[in-house]
Amino acid sequence: MDKSALLKPRAETPSGMPEADVDVPGVGTVRVRGLSRWELITAQKLEGKTLEQERFILSKAMLDPQMGEDDIAAWQKVSGPMEINAVAEKVNELSGIGKGAAKSGVPGDGNQPGA
Repeated sequence: MDKSALLKPRAETPSGMPEADVDVPGVGTVRVRGLSRWELITAQKLEGKTLEQERFILSKAMLDPQMGEDDIAAWQKVSGPMEINAVAEKVNELSGIGKGAAKSGVPGDGNQPGA
């Protein structure tokens, strides 16, 4: 097998990840993408550092407009409490995690009800 097949993006989008638009009420529409496995694992290392984790995730996921971590920090300071949440929830959904995401199919540890 040629390793290039493993390294090739799997989606039809330029980022190789699923993309979607999210309406930010009173502001406009932004375009975001799902995160790669590397980005998800890197974000997990920021667990407990909510602001930093959010800045990392959104700086990777924002396609239009593109925003760096400093831009996200400035947005955090001026946004309403649920404004960024709507965008972050869509990123989670596109990444296959969080509420509404399809189950991964990875078996649990046997401690789940019915296991």
